[in-house]
Amino acid sequence: MYKTILCAIDATSEGKEVLAKASKLSKLCNSKLIVIHVIPYSMLPRDYQKELTEKISPKIDKLASAFGVPKKNQIIKVGKPYDHICMLAEKRKADLIILGTHSKKGIQALLGSTANGVVNYAKCDVSLVKIC
Repeated sequence: MYKTILCAIDATSEGKEVLAKASKLSKLCNSKLIVIHVIPYSMLPRDYQKELTEKISPKIDKLASAFGVPKKNQIIKVGKPYDHICMLAEKRKADLIILGTHSKKGIQALLGSTANGVVNYAKCDVSLVKIC
């Protein structure tokens, strides 16, 4: 069904919940799982971006490694999350992007800016995991 799944996460329990579901689907489909975390600060000095990346890297690695995602399939970027998620999905030929979204009320509240951007710009299937 899906050959490559891209899972966008943050380094929280919510990210773990999203990754757990992506990992389960990846195993069911016997597909490659790639994890991306995007630091949403593109206007910061490069040195500070590098510092943020180095700080979050061990947390993402610990989370992704717990689900068997090798280091080469763990990506950390700085910038607009939906841009990087969609670009990586195209580059790695992902069939499916999985990411979390918070649900409040109505469709506008359901889709945050990242989820909305990914849904509108991705060239592959997108699955949203509802975070309560």
